[in-house]
Amino acid sequence: MPQSSESDQFAELDDPVFLAERARVRRLLVHQPEQVIDRDGLERLYDAMTEEFCRRAGIKWSTAT
Repeated sequence: MPQSSESDQFAELDDPVFLAERARVRRLLVHQPEQVIDRDGLERLYDAMTEEFCRRAGIKWSTAT
């Protein structure tokens, strides 16, 4: 799945659900060995989630100042 589609999918999640899913993916990355076949997919997913996290943080930051 392309990152833009993943980002669009994440944009529809509310903050608590998104953050819980991001934490779940991070736990998988931390506890899986480097040689796991789907690790690249998980890393791409986490990167897309990080982009969404930064987008949301930027929105919050700009409205707070």
